[in-house]
Order: sequence, then C-alpha cells, then structure tokens
Amino acid sequence: MNIIYKPKGKAREYSSLALNIYSGCDHGCKYCYVPEILHKTREQFRQVNERKNLLRQIELDAEALSFDPEQVLLCFTGDPYCKFNDEKKLTREVLTILLKYRIPVSILTKGGNRCLQDLDLFTQFDGNIKVGATLTILNTEKSKEIEPNAAFPKERIEALKKLHENNIKTWVSIEPVIYPEQSLKLIELSLPYVDQYKIGKLNHFKNYEKSIDWHKFLKSAIKILRNTDKPFYIKEDLAKFKEDICLSEDETNMDNLNIIYK
Repeated sequence: MNIIYKPKGKAREYSSLALNIYSGCDHGCKYCYVPEILHKTREQFRQVNERKNLLRQIELDAEALSFDPEQVLLCFTGDPYCKFNDEKKLTREVLTILLKYRIPVSILTKGGNRCLQDLDLFTQFDGNIKVGATLTILNTEKSKEIEPNAAFPKERIEALKKLHENNIKTWVSIEPVIYPEQSLKLIELSLPYVDQYKIGKLNHFKNYEKSIDWHKFLKSAIKILRNTDKPFYIKEDLAKFKEDICLSEDETNMDNLNIIYK
C-alpha cells in the first residue's frame, strides 16, 4: 500500500493526494472523528507512533510522483507538528524527501509555532508549498478544554503571521465551527496573514448542529472574505445551506486552491 494516497469522501475536499506521517495524534481534540473511523478509543488514538518503514516508502512513492503537479497534504488523520514530532522530527525528513522530488506540499496543523522549526525548508520549495492552520475556537479557556494539547488559536495566528512575513503561502481551515461568532472573528483576525480559506461546519454532533443557523454563518463568512478578495472554498456540507446565496464556481471548486507544481 502506498504511503502517498488519494483521499476519498470529505477528505478529498482538502487535497488530491495525502500522506499521514504518524499513527495517532496527541492533541486530544474532543470533536475528532478519526478514532471512530480507525476503530480506536480516544485514549488509544492519543498514543502517537511512527509508521513502519515510513521514510523508505515515501522515498519510493515520491520518486514515482516526481514533478507531479498534484499537491500532497500533510496530514489527514493526525498532525505533522504534534508534540511527538518535537522529539522524532519525522516531518522534517518527510519534507526533505518531497523537496528532493519537487512535489508540491500543503500542510495543515494545530501545532502553532512548532511548524516554524522547518521554516528554512519551506523557503526552499520555491512557492510549491503552503502552510495552514485549523482555527476553531477564539476563547483560550474553551480551546484548552476542547483541544487540550493543541496550540492556542492566537499562537496559530502568530505562526501564520511569521510564515507570511517570510513569503510562505498560508491558508486556514475553519472547521469544525462550534461557536459561529468566534469562527467569524478568527477569520477577521487572520486576514492580514492568510492567502486562502476553506470553510466548513460542525459534523458528528447532530443535536448541537441543529441549534446553529448555518445559512447565517455562511452568509457572514462570505461577506467578510469577498470584501477582502481572499480566495476561499465552501465545503459541501456548508454549501447545502446556501439557499438564496449565489456561490461562484471558484468558491465551490475543491481543487481551485491547491498548490500546482511550477
């Protein structure tokens, strides 16, 4: 089985190719659905492990994909800059291999400033990389409660600012949306440092989801982003609530924001 793979379903909305560096994630986010998919308890999933023969398999996959225009996302079922990576530094080794074979990369992390340890590598990709943060909750106390081991949202925005200052393309995933007003505020706070946005909603919590006016949230998010001419993509689950809102082809094309090798 290839380590670099083609995601399916909702995961496909983020990238045409993906790579999971670690097995498990130590952020401990209460809304995470991955343990259920992998048939693990949350405690089991928080135990992060190295994947067997990871670097050797990536080398083989990357060589086969050399100069392929499709981006590879790091990561779907974990975080490339989880605390475990502070010790193992596997993300840096993975990036070195992908750089060697000129493969475009998209990174998504809640690790805040941890990603800056590889800033020197990011600058070597000649624009063929974008680094993103998941922004969910603005309130620090709530963030600590719901995402106990992830970086606080303000630190994630600080990391985006640093990346932006170093001419690294940045992006943000607004998902899950737990407190719509906080998600909208996070968009506004991050605007000066972010190039692209992907906007979703909350899933897997049906009773709570019903209490949120998703049409209102969608309309507000679009207004903010269109006023600043920031490219964005509305995920399918949220786009279902568009009603009287007209979304352009660019705003609903899942691949429109992908890094293409140049």
